[in-house]
Amino acid sequence: MEVHHPHHHSGHQKKKWKEYLTEFVMLFAAVTLGFFAENQREHYIEHLREQQYMQSLYEDLKKDTVELNYLKRIYTKQMKFIDTTIDLFRVGEWNDVNLNKIYVLNLSTLGNRGLNLMERTSVQLKNAGGMRLIKNSKISDEIANYWHWQEYAKAYGATTEELKLKARERSYNIFNQFYYNEINRNEIKTTRSGAQLMTYDKAVLTEYANRLSHIKNSIKNQQLYQLDQIMGSAVILLNDLKIEYQVK
Repeated sequence: MEVHHPHHHSGHQKKKWKEYLTEFVMLFAAVTLGFFAENQREHYIEHLREQQYMQSLYEDLKKDTVELNYLKRIYTKQMKFIDTTIDLFRVGEWNDVNLNKIYVLNLSTLGNRGLNLMERTSVQLKNAGGMRLIKNSKISDEIANYWHWQEYAKAYGATTEELKLKARERSYNIFNQFYYNEINRNEIKTTRSGAQLMTYDKAVLTEYANRLSHIKNSIKNQQLYQLDQIMGSAVILLNDLKIEYQVK
C-alpha cells in the first residue's frame, strides 16, 4: 500500500505560491514601469508642445510690437491733421490755399486703420486647451494681461470708429467730392474758381470741428493709452519668454 507523506504536498504547494508571488511582482513591476514610461512620454510631449506654443507666441509678439508702433505713428499724425483742420475752421479765412489744404486734410482726418494683431497662437492657446500646458504661472498671468488689453483696445476702437463715422456723415454736407481729382494722390481738381466748401455756415462748420475735437480726445486719451498698455505688456512678456523658454 502506497503511503502519501503530508510534507511532500506542503513543500510542493509552498513552491507554487513562491512562483505566483514572483510572477505577480514581475507583472506589477512591468505595469508600473509601463505606466511611468507612458507618463514620462506624455510629460515630454506636453513640454514639447508648450515650447512650440511659446516660440510661436514670441514670434507673434514681435510682429505685434511692429504693428503697435506703426499704428501709434498713424494716430499721432491723425491728431495733427485734426488740429490743423480745426484751426482752419476756427480762423475761417477761405482763400484758395486754405481751401485746398482743408480738402487734402479731409482725406486723412477720418480714416480708420484699426488694430491688426497676430492671433495665430492666441487662438490655439484659447481654443485648444494650450494654456493648461504653461507651467509658469507668471507667464500665464502675463499672457492673460496681454489679451485683456487687446480686448479693451478693440472695444474702444469701435467707439472711436463710431465717432468718425458720424463725423464722416456730416462731412458730406461740407466737402464736395467733385473737387477730388485723384484721391490716392491727394490732388485737388483745378477749376477757375478753385475748390469751394458746400457751406460756409459757421454753426455747421463749428459742429463739425467739435466732432473732430471729440475724435482727437478719444484717440489721445483712449487709443494711444491702450496702445501703450499693450506695448508694455508685450515687452514684458517677450523678455520673460526669452528667459524662461530660450526662444529666439
